Amino acid sequence: MESHSKLEDLRSVLSCVFEKLGAESLTEPDRVELVARAEVVQDQIDAIQDVGGDEEHVRVRITSVPEPSGDRLF
Repeated sequence: MESHSKLEDLRSVLSCVFEKLGAESLTEPDRVELVARAEVVQDQIDAIQDVGGDEEHVRVRITSVPEPSGDRLF
């Protein structure tokens, strides 16, 4: 069950990263760093699923990054 707990933790982290990627005030360097972090977390999730054979959960893949909004607050 340790891998299940780790998967849930990683999914939570990935969710937070995606939430931050949607922020309008995010700079491009920050966006690049967050995408890199998301890829690392996704790789960790994939590795745990591959070892554990966790077919119950659908794998989330990073397919695109939200485009920055043209309406900046600052």
